Amino acid sequence: MKSINEIAESLTVAAVMLLVLLPVRVLFVAYISPNWFGSFGLITVISITIVVLAKRNKLGWFGRAFTRQLFKVNKGKRKYFAWANLIIGLLYFSSIVYGVEVSNSLDLEKTQIKEELEVENLQELQQKIEGEETDWTQLPKAILMFFYILIFRFDIYALLIGTLNDISDGYFLHFSTVFMVEILEVMGILIYSKIYLKEPIT
Repeated sequence: MKSINEIAESLTVAAVMLLVLLPVRVLFVAYISPNWFGSFGLITVISITIVVLAKRNKLGWFGRAFTRQLFKVNKGKRKYFAWANLIIGLLYFSSIVYGVEVSNSLDLEKTQIKEELEVENLQELQQKIEGEETDWTQLPKAILMFFYILIFRFDIYALLIGTLNDISDGYFLHFSTVFMVEILEVMGILIYSKIYLKEPIT
C-alpha cells in the first residue's frame, strides 16, 4: 500500500505540472494560434526540458520527485495500468474527432435528429434530460449498445457525435482534440524518459 508521503508526492507533481503546462497551452492558443494542433509538441518540449534539468539535479526536490514518478510509471507495475488508460483514452478521443469529421457530410441527418430531440443547444438538452426519469437498469444495455455502434456501425456513432458537437457549439470537438493531443504528448514524454532516465534521481 502506498504511504501518505508517496501519495502526496505524486499529487504534488501532478498539480505542479498542471499549473505549469495548462496555462502555457492556453496562452499559446489565445495569442499565437487558435488551433490546438498548432501547439502540438509545445508541452513535449517543456516536459523534456524538465526531464533534462531534473536529471542534472537542477530542480531540487521537484526534479527528484518528478523523475521518481516517471520511473515508477515506466518501470513499475503501474506502467500497464497507465499505458492501458492512455491507449483507451487515445482511441476514444480520436474516435470523437474522426466521428465529427465524418458527420460533416451528414448535415441533413443531424438536422432531423435535432428536430426529433427538440433541442437546439446544450442547455436545452440538459433541461430535457433532467426532466426525464433515469432508468439505471438500462445502463448495461446502453453501454453495450455504445460499443456496438462504435465498432460495427460507425456511421451511426459519427452521426450522434456530430449532432452532440453541433448542440454544444463545437465544444465537444474542441475538448476532445485537447485531450487527444495531451495524450499523444504524454506518450511521447514517457517514451523519451524511459530511454533517457535509467534510474530515478536521488
